[in-house]
Amino acid sequence: MNFKKATLCGLLSYCFVFTFTRLSNNSLHIKLFFFNTHMPLWIILAALIFGVIYIRSIHEYEIFEGFIAGVYIAIISIIIDIIYLLLTNNHFNFGMYFTKIAYIYIIYPIIITSLGYLANFEVQLK
Repeated sequence: MNFKKATLCGLLSYCFVFTFTRLSNNSLHIKLFFFNTHMPLWIILAALIFGVIYIRSIHEYEIFEGFIAGVYIAIISIIIDIIYLLLTNNHFNFGMYFTKIAYIYIIYPIIITSLGYLANFEVQLK
């Protein structure tokens, strides 16, 4: 596993999701908790973009590499979330975070593993 590339993809993915979730909240003038229903949509898009960037350079064991990279990116996102929430929210509840927010990050391993599976096929589009 290329940890430098996976870490960079994880950090950029988090910034992408954070930014676009905040923008979509503000554009709709909705006063919701920091994370809302738009977040999974942005995670799906980020997983596709950064998953393709990561998997493109892998030429062996793409499925395994995709799974490991997906879990790694999800862990990076959870760690950054916890740091952000601890710094900004005095009443942080780990139980609420893991039952309402953190499980959404399972999207990363699912999509990036799927991209690894698709990378096994040699397809020519005409």
